[in-house]
Amino acid sequence: MCTYNILSIDGGGLRGIVPVRILQKIESITKRRVQDTFDMMAGTSTGGLLVSCMTLHDAENQPKYTLDEIADIYINQGDIIFPIRSGINKLFHKVSNLFSPAYSGSGLEKVLKEYVTDERIKEALLPILVSTYDLNGNRPVFFKSAEANENPEANAKIYDICRATSAAPTYLPAYTFNYKGKILTGIDGGVYVNNPTMAAIAEISKYGNKGYYKKKDGTDVRYSDIRVLSLGTGTYSGTITEKEAVDWGELQWVTQITDIMMRGVNQTTDYESGEMLDDGNYLRLSINIPDEKYADMADARKETLDYLEKQIKEQVTDNEEKMKALEKFLANLAEASDCSGLQAALYI
Repeated sequence: MCTYNILSIDGGGLRGIVPVRILQKIESITKRRVQDTFDMMAGTSTGGLLVSCMTLHDAENQPKYTLDEIADIYINQGDIIFPIRSGINKLFHKVSNLFSPAYSGSGLEKVLKEYVTDERIKEALLPILVSTYDLNGNRPVFFKSAEANENPEANAKIYDICRATSAAPTYLPAYTFNYKGKILTGIDGGVYVNNPTMAAIAEISKYGNKGYYKKKDGTDVRYSDIRVLSLGTGTYSGTITEKEAVDWGELQWVTQITDIMMRGVNQTTDYESGEMLDDGNYLRLSINIPDEKYADMADARKETLDYLEKQIKEQVTDNEEKMKALEKFLANLAEASDCSGLQAALYI
């Protein structure tokens, strides 16, 4: 029996290096590109950027970028998106951030223009689902390959999708463009669905047998066919004291609320997904970030990247328990998905 394999990736700014490293580990286990293991990809914010870039294609209809090339963006261009500040410059921006986004958006736009040109969502190698929240319409929006396949007005540019899904409030300015004949002003989808796993499950549950979504053997997708790997970008594991929760005002809360909101959404979605899918059909992998010093998703310092790399190895890719869980999950895909050839690849 073929399964339908979904990859879901959370938002989290430069902490997107976490799912990239896990995906590289998966490729080393399966000896296959992740695009050949999964049938659909869903992402929010940095996760939306990742699934968009992984499903871009070259002239031969092959993946345009390798995971190594994508990792290089986080490693070497993070400070273009989120410039590092220090000294008096850092102090000045702390004050100015009270009245405007912390970063202009020009850095992100420069990187996107370099790596994403005129591609549209309908052209993606795999079906993708990417979230944003439309301030103009006061509504959640999901950019979907399936919808773009039916409606030309929904065939948005990947550049516009990436810019809208990653416009995190307080970090980056909102992004306005024309979508389906209306003006959409998008902010980070993480304000309501930082972990898009349930959105992907809902999409396939309703539309899996409506013609667009297919398993690798060409048949429709049944609910029992769904398998989901959900990748987080790391969560600060510290807590807010009772005194802080009682005494804080707007200024203190605004610096913490984004992370609290994302953490709650991620954990709730993880619980719901685990309850919705049978044992063995769902796996969640992420890391805890014990030190608040390295928790800011816009921190482009090498020191922070090195810290995250260390935590990824200790908690996931070099962690015996997590690797057994991952290998068991992948083996489940292989056993159920012999039509894809994954079975043979796993045991080369």
